[in-house]
Amino acid sequence: MSDARSQLLDAAAPLFAERGYEAVSMRDIARVLGFTQANLYYHFKDKADLIQATLEKVFEDRSVALDASLAAAPERQLEAFVHWFVQALITDKTFSRLLYRELLDGDESRIEVLSRTVLQRPFNALVAAIESDAKAVAPREFALSIVGLCLGQVLVTPLVSGLVGADQRFASAEATAARLTKLIQASMAEA
Repeated sequence: MSDARSQLLDAAAPLFAERGYEAVSMRDIARVLGFTQANLYYHFKDKADLIQATLEKVFEDRSVALDASLAAAPERQLEAFVHWFVQALITDKTFSRLLYRELLDGDESRIEVLSRTVLQRPFNALVAAIESDAKAVAPREFALSIVGLCLGQVLVTPLVSGLVGADQRFASAEATAARLTKLIQASMAEA
């Protein structure tokens, strides 16, 4: 990837994450980098092409950490996935905001490409972790529920202090991942 293209993607990601696809123009992105709009169109045919490339880069960059986590803990794949996903959602605001925005914006073509390409590999890793448990029932459906559980848990994190008190154990990425892993493992044991 060229340096200019990489710079454009790095500049576009936080803008799309903060404002959303509709509120960001090619002019906004060019202005951040001091580029001309023509320079953007040299690298991307249109804004739809730019958002797709931006999503791919942000999510692919995060997938590298997942691969490392899974390789480091082959006997604890489910735990490694949950920890990676919760950690990414809590600590990488660009990643989490892009993901939540794409889900909320509901652009079917972007979501379809996102799920079929960059999110498919992490999802398959989760399914494989579930399938390794002999008691696993409907691994793909269960994996989807785990993804939803992680997304929802992180999304309600700002409510923690009001709902469970000022106990910070509930707000940290480590504590959240550990709590979710326990819940998921207990659910699998009951199946």
